[in-house]
Amino acid sequence: SKVEHEIEMDTPEERDKQRQHEENLLRIKTNQQNLRKKKGRNITEENNKTDDIRGILKDFFSQYGLFIIVMVVMIAGTIVSEEFSKGTIKLLLIKPYDRNKILLSKFITVFIMIAFSIIAVLGMELIVGGIIFGYDSLSVPVIQYDFNTNTLVSMNIFAYVAIKLLLQLPIIILLATLAFAFSTIFTNSAIAVALPLLGYMGSSVINLLIVQYNVKFMRFFVTPNWDFSEYLFGKLPMMEGLTANFSAIVCVVYFLVMIIPTFIIFKRKNIKNI
Repeated sequence: SKVEHEIEMDTPEERDKQRQHEENLLRIKTNQQNLRKKKGRNITEENNKTDDIRGILKDFFSQYGLFIIVMVVMIAGTIVSEEFSKGTIKLLLIKPYDRNKILLSKFITVFIMIAFSIIAVLGMELIVGGIIFGYDSLSVPVIQYDFNTNTLVSMNIFAYVAIKLLLQLPIIILLATLAFAFSTIFTNSAIAVALPLLGYMGSSVINLLIVQYNVKFMRFFVTPNWDFSEYLFGKLPMMEGLTANFSAIVCVVYFLVMIIPTFIIFKRKNIKNI
């Protein structure tokens, strides 16, 4: 019968062949999994390396951000106050130009110096880092996990650095604007430089206290909102209720609160006794 024929075909030799075939399949599958794990570890290790020029560029702002901020704040904090302390402001204001245009030209100069400072530091790092470590690591892409799509994202190191800098640029702009405002309103270079730098250096402590004690109304404060890299690749913000749009609105409001009174006060400032 058909059943007897199948039983006869199921001989011990065939069972051994079947078992061997299954073992081979399992061995191949295990080897493939091990190769994938090894490849994943290699990618992770390569992505997290910091002892080459790629690793340094990847964390560019965290390593050189303070240096750039100090340069920019020193320029923004003295660009107007020094004119008052030296008395050269009179030479500017006697010219047939509107005061707002004079102040705006100085504010634009601050923005130019922001761009120059970033490009100069980045260029020096590329030159010096390339000489010391070589440029081979720049061909390795940056791997990041995107929580929005639940996938791994691969991008060129220069594209990653550019995106990170753009997202962290509001920190520099707001500190430079604060220094510029103090420089114009108080005409005191020491105050104009010291206060923004102290505020920046204390911002991490402020943010830590806000998160630790869950001070919800402090989400309207500028320091939890000015680093937009917190939202990159779908990461969760440090506080509940923060979004990229909300942070953008907060930063714009703080910017306007600083810059509008600066122009109003400068326009009305009396320079006769300087």
